[in-house]
Amino acid sequence: MSEMKLIMEGWRGYLEEEMVYPPLFERHAYITGVLGIALPLDESGAPQPLTEALKQQILQEQLLFEGFWDDVVQVAKTKAGEMKATFVDAVDGVRQFGKDGWNIIQQLYRVATNENLISHFLGAIWRKGITPIMNKIRDVATQLQQLLPQWGMSSLAAIITKGFQILEKLVKSANDMSPPWKQVIAISGLAVAFRWLWGKVKDFVDPYMEQFEKIKDVINDPQSTAVEEFKNWLKDNVQEKLTNYLGSQFPNMVKKLTSVASGVGPWWDAAVKAVGAVQIVIDALSGGTARFKRRTSSTGFQLRNELNL
Repeated sequence: MSEMKLIMEGWRGYLEEEMVYPPLFERHAYITGVLGIALPLDESGAPQPLTEALKQQILQEQLLFEGFWDDVVQVAKTKAGEMKATFVDAVDGVRQFGKDGWNIIQQLYRVATNENLISHFLGAIWRKGITPIMNKIRDVATQLQQLLPQWGMSSLAAIITKGFQILEKLVKSANDMSPPWKQVIAISGLAVAFRWLWGKVKDFVDPYMEQFEKIKDVINDPQSTAVEEFKNWLKDNVQEKLTNYLGSQFPNMVKKLTSVASGVGPWWDAAVKAVGAVQIVIDALSGGTARFKRRTSSTGFQLRNELNL
């Protein structure tokens, strides 16, 4: 028996040709859009026949994919002897992740297996879970980078600049994650990290924005007592309530939450442990998943009842 046949027979989620879903090697859009493997094309733009080496690469990526989701997906035979992939029993899912968590996990899997849904889901997570928080922090950081040097606090401005540069680098790294199914997990983890970060810095950001609004018209008046009070407030609060989180704690959090090295169960458990409460994880993702459901429904996308392996 050839090595390829052994690998094929050992692939737990492989669906035979007579199944609803075509064999893996025929699912060109899935191979490219989910597994992230570029396929050679002929002059007309159609995929060329797969080489044995490329088939092995595809199978290996699929095995990694299945290994990550092994905690929540099972393969069973129907009465007709067909192979069908299904989620684990809902009772088990809810026991492991909680009701809201189980709904999110199922949604993540359905998105991660469908190349037509990934970009829509990621856009929803960005709009609801990441961009609003990041924009608020960016606005404050930009202002402080300009104001602090004028007030003799250049070293503090440099710390803020470096911290925000690290934040942007981490965001780019998560956004560049490949293959696409891993990007679904990485961006979801990034949203959780931002929700955690906001819980830590909002007690600085919100009061800062309120106070700045009051003094912005006299910001350059050296005689203003309000400006002087604002400076003193910054000195007392900016490092403890902003830069400490941007400089070290947030990067460490992002690294934990964007890792796709283990399975979805350990990933979820690590996220809950890292942020300290399951509700933070749920709140970080529920807004984006709700937006995704609304938008995909209105544009004709329908999530399948069966898992799209």
